[in-house]
Amino acid sequence: MENRIEIRPYTSFGGAISLFFIMISFYVQGQDAHLSQFYASELTLNPALTGQFKGEHRGYLNYRAQWRSVIKTAPYETTILAYDRPMKRFGVGGYIMNNRAGSSGVNFLNLVLSGSYEVSIDPQRVHHLTTGLQLGVINKQYLPTTYDAQYDTTYGASWFNETLPTGEIYQQLNYIIPELNCGVYYYNEKRHATFNPYGGISGLHMTNPRETFYTDNNRLPLRILAYGGSKIKIDKIYSVDANFLYMKQANNHELQAGAIVTYNIQGSNDNFFAGPYYRNGDAFVFHLGGTHEEYVIRLSYDFNTSSLSSVSHGRGGFELSVTYVKQKARYLPSIF
Repeated sequence: MENRIEIRPYTSFGGAISLFFIMISFYVQGQDAHLSQFYASELTLNPALTGQFKGEHRGYLNYRAQWRSVIKTAPYETTILAYDRPMKRFGVGGYIMNNRAGSSGVNFLNLVLSGSYEVSIDPQRVHHLTTGLQLGVINKQYLPTTYDAQYDTTYGASWFNETLPTGEIYQQLNYIIPELNCGVYYYNEKRHATFNPYGGISGLHMTNPRETFYTDNNRLPLRILAYGGSKIKIDKIYSVDANFLYMKQANNHELQAGAIVTYNIQGSNDNFFAGPYYRNGDAFVFHLGGTHEEYVIRLSYDFNTSSLSSVSHGRGGFELSVTYVKQKARYLPSIF
C-alpha cells in the first residue's frame, strides 16, 4: 500500500538480493508500514483521535519487526513515537514514524503535526463527534546496494568492485514530499452502558504528492481508512473491545478484525487483556498485554497464513507498544 518500493536493480547475486526485498514489499502491499496493533497508534490511524482520551497528556512508542524469519540480514522495521494532549474541545500532538525496508537501502521517515476539534455539543457528554487534520512531511531515501554491473571478472573469479558504475540512473536518492491527512470520528461515552460504539474514517496523502527516485511521474495514492467497533461491558470483571480496520489504497485492500477481552483485577486499577485478530489473506494475530497504573504494555505476533508461509514457516511479525497517560485525578483503566 503506502510504501511501494520502486528501485530497479539488475538480477544477479547482490542485485537479486535487492530484488527479493522489492518482491516481498510488493507482495505484502506495504505491510511493513502497517501495524497489527493499529488501535494502539491513534495518531497514525485517524487525526480526529488526537487528544481523545481521559488524562492530561499521552505518549506512546510502537515497534514492529517483520519477516525476520525470511530475511536473515535485517527485518522490515517500523518505529513510531507520538505525543498528544486534550485542550478543552481541541486536541494537539504529533508523531515521528520511521520505516526501514530491511537491507534494501530504502528508508521512509514521516514527521507530522496533528490536531483535532470536537464539533458535537451534547450536554450529557454521551455522543462525541470530532474532526482532525495533520500536516507534515515524508522523507524517502535510498542507499544503493549492489548490482551485477559491479561484479568484476577481470581477474577470473567474480568479485564485487564498488568503484564500477551500477548501470542505474537515478534522478534523486533523497527527497521530501508533503503530507496532508484528515479524518472524522464518533464515539459513545454513556456510563454503565453495555455497548459503547465508536467509528471513523480518515484519508491519508490527500495531496497525492509526486514521488520517485527516477524521472517517472509517479504519485503517492490516497489511502482511505475506516475504523470502528464497540466496547462491550460483560460485568465488573470482564469486558470486550471488538473492532475492525479496513484500508484501501489504489487497487489494494486490507481488512483486519478481532476482539480484545479484558480481565479487571478486583481491588486494583490494573488489568490484563488478550485476544485474536485476523488480517484477510495474510495472518492470524494474537494480542496480549496489561495495564499498571498509568502504563499500558501490549505485545502481538503475526502467524503468517499467506502463500509466503511456505518460506516463513508461519512466522510473520512481532510488535510491541508502550503507552503512558498522565491522569488528572485518579487512574481510569482502559486499553486505549
